[in-house]
Amino acid sequence: MVSKPCWNCREQVAPRDPRCTACGSTRTHVLLICSDPCLELRHGPGAPLTLGRHPDWAPETAAVFADRPKVSRRHVSITVEPDGRAWAEEPPEGSHNGTFINGAKLMPGVRTPLRDEDQLRLGLRISITVRLYGPNPGPG
Repeated sequence: MVSKPCWNCREQVAPRDPRCTACGSTRTHVLLICSDPCLELRHGPGAPLTLGRHPDWAPETAAVFADRPKVSRRHVSITVEPDGRAWAEEPPEGSHNGTFINGAKLMPGVRTPLRDEDQLRLGLRISITVRLYGPNPGPG
């Protein structure tokens, strides 16, 4: 069997190892792929990954979406469980432009399960493909 790079630190991880020996990350993570703007985000279990234009609330995406006024300042948070399940949740106050999964609008403050190959949409124009990796990725 061939080693693969860790999603978090890119060090090689042997297939039999459940965790990366360099950084301690599990194999479980979500990959978010957006073609316009060009963006790939990987995120594992722990604190949520936040998407939006507000630099304090969404530090990993604020610069990428800065020139996209149809992306809300506080759009959605993505949480990954250790078992591979993932969730999307709009802030309780909602997002100004709406967040959608496969065309269905998210309700503010309600955790919604993400599945492999789901289409997450921020407002009307930003489409993100969801890829789940882990022992049991699937419905939340």
